[in-house]
Amino acid sequence: MILMYVVAGILLLILGRKLFWLFVAVVGFLVGITFAPQLLPTQPQSVILTVALIAGLLGALLAVLLQKFAVGLAGLAAGGYITYYLLQFTAVNAGQYQWLAILAGAIIGAVLAGSMFDWALILLTSASGAVLINQGINLDTSIAYIFLIGLFVVGVIVQGNIKARE
Repeated sequence: MILMYVVAGILLLILGRKLFWLFVAVVGFLVGITFAPQLLPTQPQSVILTVALIAGLLGALLAVLLQKFAVGLAGLAAGGYITYYLLQFTAVNAGQYQWLAILAGAIIGAVLAGSMFDWALILLTSASGAVLINQGINLDTSIAYIFLIGLFVVGVIVQGNIKARE
């Protein structure tokens, strides 16, 4: 599972804008694998994995059929997931207000995706890729912050250069 996070993270970090369907599929899977255990607490791991895979496949199908809507929805989900991860990563105890922070992050992600399509994809896929790689590698916290920011910057630069050449 850890290798899958790193590989998906690298693909999103470098090719996220070009493979936006992969971005939407990965985000759907991550949302499913993260929140399905909370929604289905008594279900075995195989059911959780199945729900996550279905969410990812539906995301990819949606991305192909309804590109703008799918990217907005993925922006919503990615913004929420990135906020959730950062709250856990930084050990911020938001208590019952954690969901408000996640909702705010989700709304920001959706607004970005809807208003600046290409750059929103670059920013969201770079952030998502950096988070996935960071989760997969599991570095010491002090180094992980620098690594996370560095990966994000690399993703934005690489994808920005690819966009400029088009």
